[in-house]
Amino acid sequence: MEQRYALGPNEVKKFSTEELRKNFLMESLFVEGQIQFVYTHYDRMMIGGVNPGSATVKLETYPELRSEYFLERREIGIINVGGEGKVEADGTYFGVSKMDCLYLGKGTKNLRFSSVD
Repeated sequence: MEQRYALGPNEVKKFSTEELRKNFLMESLFVEGQIQFVYTHYDRMMIGGVNPGSATVKLETYPELRSEYFLERREIGIINVGGEGKVEADGTYFGVSKMDCLYLGKGTKNLRFSSVD
């Protein structure tokens, strides 16, 4: 998980295009067979991507979160921007088509992503 820290408006005013891209652009969110997250300290928001490919990918916690499981103290909104997929949340399966949204509340322990095809 990549972490990004908040910057002040006076700092950002002086950034070159390269510095703006380095601090705000998230290019590698969809790596086949992996879950990628960027933890930004702007409102402690996490932005992630998963491309399960032919595998089923489980969402694990990260040491920086200091939690037993990822959704122990947070909730998640999932938006499918790819093909047909499935999300398994604590043994319940949800089919997600392109542009479908799924909300899972705090306390969901086991979360897995897979592609239908």
